[in-house]
Amino acid sequence: MSADTDSALGAAAAALLGDRRLIIATNRGPITFASAADGSLRPRRGSGGLVTALGQVGRHVPLTWVAAAMGEGDRRAAADPKLLRQAAGGDDAVRLRFAAVERSVYEQAYNVIANPLLWFLQHQMWNLPERPVIDAAVMRAWDRGYVALNDAFATAVLAQTRGDRTPRIMLHDYHLYLAAEPIRRARPKAIISHFTHIPWPPSSIWLTIAPRIREGIAIGMLANDVVGFQTKRYAHNFLRMVESFVPKARVDYEAGTVRYARRTIHVRSYPISIDVEATRRVATSRAARRRADQLLGGTRERVIVRVDRLEPSKNILRGFLAYEALLQRHARLRGRISFLAFLVPSRTGLKEYGDYGRQVQNAVDRINARFGRAGWRPVQLFYENDYAQALAGLSMADVVLVNPLVDGMNLVAKEAVVVSERNAVLVLSETAGAFDQMADGVLAVAPADVIGTADALAAALEMPVEERKRRLAKLRRGVEREDITWWLRRQLEDLADLTDGR
Repeated sequence: MSADTDSALGAAAAALLGDRRLIIATNRGPITFASAADGSLRPRRGSGGLVTALGQVGRHVPLTWVAAAMGEGDRRAAADPKLLRQAAGGDDAVRLRFAAVERSVYEQAYNVIANPLLWFLQHQMWNLPERPVIDAAVMRAWDRGYVALNDAFATAVLAQTRGDRTPRIMLHDYHLYLAAEPIRRARPKAIISHFTHIPWPPSSIWLTIAPRIREGIAIGMLANDVVGFQTKRYAHNFLRMVESFVPKARVDYEAGTVRYARRTIHVRSYPISIDVEATRRVATSRAARRRADQLLGGTRERVIVRVDRLEPSKNILRGFLAYEALLQRHARLRGRISFLAFLVPSRTGLKEYGDYGRQVQNAVDRINARFGRAGWRPVQLFYENDYAQALAGLSMADVVLVNPLVDGMNLVAKEAVVVSERNAVLVLSETAGAFDQMADGVLAVAPADVIGTADALAAALEMPVEERKRRLAKLRRGVEREDITWWLRRQLEDLADLTDGR
């Protein structure tokens, strides 16, 4: 990050916060606690893309981070401020707090409503003739789980605002669609934003679920001052949802605003990004270099790479079908190309994920059995959470395949162009949020178009070196310019502008 960028971020933070702390609320926090055999609590770093992204915020602004107490260890730690401070670094730059609820409440909120209902709905992954089924059990989980968890978050956030009538609060993601409303009732002059990291589907998708849920979400979101999304398309979809389900709201599409309950809500897009310097540090670390050497020893002259959580929305199965079609149609590539797939375990307790994982493994086994020969495996599968190894793979790729069915953003696409050492060509779904920023430098594919994806892989492998360099340089400049600091600064500036306006 340049000195100018750091200065701009500092100025935005100062304009918004003054001498306050920024309060962030997320389901998963930067640290979780597990009980050791001797009864003591052991902290460990939280996982997930959201935690990774927001972990950079505390480097730039004084921060209080409120997260859900996800297990018994977190619930015990919530009552020990000294332990929380030590786990957060001890310097008070980041204060960690927990929203504690009974286990049954969290289970209903997370495992019935947030996952899988909202996640599957917003990624448009339901087989609608069969699922979802919004029955009495789901509605109980909405009332006693999701609503209750959001109320608990509001209480935990408000506990950090004592003495401040105009706190600055940023809520995040699909677990907390309702939290702003009780906060607004208690602190009418608070400056509140909500950012959704996953896709926001069209109103026709929301029409399939219970009115009380969809309308509750729409109205709950309107308690914020700023509602942020990854892309302009998702922001537009939210405006349409409000127009469809909140009759008293007045939507201005051109201004990107909603007038409701005598307040103006600003609907914006803030494409999230990566910490470029931190990503490069990991990619050039000793661990990553060692893994790159190990990987190179088992590859052929051309390398295709993908890095994904193993889940249905990432469209991994069709990616392998496209690779199979590539080998079928271009016999000269057999024995000369390697496909390295780094797949991270995800939500292994969900049946849909387990079934999908088995389908992916079966496809890999079939491709290797059909085309493999002595000394050559067409697909090499790595099923583990090893960030250094994944970046090592991206750094040595000739082609990176990112073909999700739909994605809020997809940071792998941005990591790939930052760490590439072989002028990688990025093959990217038009339905990934990252496509909106990267369209003019990638080879675009439609996620269900297996033959089109095979053709794109072939074109990428045959692309002249100079064109590869030109495309990569353009993409890299874009990511460097619009990095994680840029994402944060734009939000702080917009909130600061609202503060000035008041």
